[in-house]
Amino acid sequence: MHVKVLSLYIITAKEKSMKTEDRIKIFLLLPIIVWVLVITIFPLLFTLRLSFYEWHFGFPSKFSGIKNYVKAVGDERTLNSLKVTIIYVLVTIIAEVTLGFFIALLFNKGIREGRFLRSFLTLPLFTAPVAVAYIGMILFHSEYGPVNYILQKLSFKPVNWLGSPLYAMISIILLDIWQWTPFTFIVIHAGLQSLPLEPYESAKIDGANSWQLMRFLTIPMLIPVLITAITFKLVYSLKVFDLPYALTAGGPGISTEVFAMYIHRQGLEFFNLGYASSLSLIFLLIVMASCTILLKPMKHVYEIK
Repeated sequence: MHVKVLSLYIITAKEKSMKTEDRIKIFLLLPIIVWVLVITIFPLLFTLRLSFYEWHFGFPSKFSGIKNYVKAVGDERTLNSLKVTIIYVLVTIIAEVTLGFFIALLFNKGIREGRFLRSFLTLPLFTAPVAVAYIGMILFHSEYGPVNYILQKLSFKPVNWLGSPLYAMISIILLDIWQWTPFTFIVIHAGLQSLPLEPYESAKIDGANSWQLMRFLTIPMLIPVLITAITFKLVYSLKVFDLPYALTAGGPGISTEVFAMYIHRQGLEFFNLGYASSLSLIFLLIVMASCTILLKPMKHVYEIK
């Protein structure tokens, strides 16, 4: 009898202990859940609802259905900002991943003063984009900028960097490459450092040269690292705002107006909040689709089924 009572007491104590642990887990997770609901879920649902309304700040809202989305498809300025963003994304990612890859290879072979140079190369990464834009204003000034000064010394004509649609875009891209190449370099260099040495030793015994080692070993084994670097840079490049806004404000005209800048102008300058909400959701779908397509090869790399 006493044994049964003791067993029941132990079982009851265990159940109470499990319930207490569950409550503690819920209590610890509660702030995160509230944070996600307040910062992510609620704004997303509110934006979704707002996108079906025609609402200018200070005026009554009016339900418009999918009118905002239809307007976005036919809006030339929306299409222009999307084109500018795509050009910016493609050029910066290709240039930064390529440069980061070759710089990482150089450091992976071992060069003198490698630690100092690594620290020096990563300095732009910690510079605020607005500060980078002000550096660009100084560098690319049409009359007193050092870039035009060097061009003149080399017998070239000075360039109106920030006053020409083409050169203004080039200026933004060059500054972005200067700032974010260190990021791709760090990621790729870490990937190179983690590659196993055995395949290289076997390949060298079989007579493989440096190019064959690069093509058949280094690049295939680095694919997950490269995709990771590209994905992070893709997300940043798609939502870029501060650098072009501070440097050119989307000008001259709308030649450097990226998609995020156009959303900002519709929502916080023109106060067309319904249309800005629909553009934001379209932008979210573009980012999600881009990342999904880019990360799809990772399933085959890691054999995820």
